[in-house]
Amino acid sequence: MANRKRTTGRITPTQVFGAVAVGAVTASIGIVGPAFADEDYPSWNDVQNAKKNEATKQAEIENITNLIGGLQAASDEAAKQSAIAAEAYRTTKDALDAATERETSLRSQADAAAAKAKTSKMRAGLLAAHLARSGGKDMSLNLFVNGEQADDLLYQLGTMSKLSAQSETIYTQAMADRNEAQSLTDQAGVAKTEREKLEVEAQAKFDAANAAAQSANAQLSAQEAKSSELIAQLAELKDSTAETEREYLAGVEARRPVIVPDPPASGGDGNTGGSSGGGNGGNSGGNGGGNSGGGGGGGGNGGGNSDPGPGPGPVAPPNTSAVETAIWFAEQQLGETYGLGGSGPDIWDCSGLTREAYAAAGISIGTHSATNQYRTMQAQGKLVPFSQRQRGDLIFWGGGGDYYHVAIYVGGDRIIEAADYGKPVRNYFIWGMGDVASYVGRPSA
Repeated sequence: MANRKRTTGRITPTQVFGAVAVGAVTASIGIVGPAFADEDYPSWNDVQNAKKNEATKQAEIENITNLIGGLQAASDEAAKQSAIAAEAYRTTKDALDAATERETSLRSQADAAAAKAKTSKMRAGLLAAHLARSGGKDMSLNLFVNGEQADDLLYQLGTMSKLSAQSETIYTQAMADRNEAQSLTDQAGVAKTEREKLEVEAQAKFDAANAAAQSANAQLSAQEAKSSELIAQLAELKDSTAETEREYLAGVEARRPVIVPDPPASGGDGNTGGSSGGGNGGNSGGNGGGNSGGGGGGGGNGGGNSDPGPGPGPVAPPNTSAVETAIWFAEQQLGETYGLGGSGPDIWDCSGLTREAYAAAGISIGTHSATNQYRTMQAQGKLVPFSQRQRGDLIFWGGGGDYYHVAIYVGGDRIIEAADYGKPVRNYFIWGMGDVASYVGRPSA
């Protein structure tokens, strides 16, 4: 069984709350534990009795196979909800980071403007004092009595006039500087309020994400335990071994055909580049561990996701060097632990892995968020239809502009992903086709 150490990686806050706190949050948001108890599972006596008759044996084989599939579907749905909750936290954390940066910038600008306003006020005050001292002299009388010094006095009079005009300019500037400082201070105050609000929201989303992860982990543990017994019963019915049956069931899931999502009617219809063959590029490495379930999504073609489409221009082919660098980086993380907000060196979540993999190739794909990475690819005109996917492209799960998972396509309908708690970073087949987005991102184009 995979390591389920609940480490959150390099995030703030860094600690996952204890079982009591998480339990309270779980109850408050309506997440419940495994719902397996109500199923009518066969006993070992049922299995032995079923073997006495070929028809009942085949019926029991079908029943157990369906039960195993139902357990997997329930576990996958819990994992999907966990991923959605995790992405909700990541997008809120993105907004919090932006708000914090804005507040810091405005506060710095306000401080600089306040210092400038103070200097302007001082200059205006000094000039006003100088004018007050000089203004008491009767320049006209001085000009009459001391005619021989007329040139000097006229110069003084001209200077006084200029000083008066200059004082007006300095006063106007001082007022403008004061107003700018006050405006920036007010804006910084608004930014602080927004940042504090987002801090509360991010904490709530963080708690909800961890509660959903607890639920998914419990679902996974129960699914694995019950499935192990059912697989053993299946092996008994088929005179096989549990390992053989487990491998067979995993192979059935892995060989499930990839159904190409239909581009939504509202999506872009740009002339996108890339291969039309889909799934080209070599398979990269082995499975890397993990469970047979992908973590969400059922059948269907995914065409109802209404994914925002590509821009009007063609998309260039992938840059092979950049792609191989990103994939090489991702492969070095195979088997490492999943953790919400993880971006290395040995704890990862989905968008943390994709971001750092392409950062190793010198390419920015957006922030630590699957949704942001999709929107970044869209803004850069680097979306292509799923049917034209190539090695190194980013595959997204979700729709309608919100995406809860992202992975790197390595060819052969396989991906490298940081999936969820209980599943290490792995090389895996494309799962959950009902939720796969109609477009993939091509960072290296």
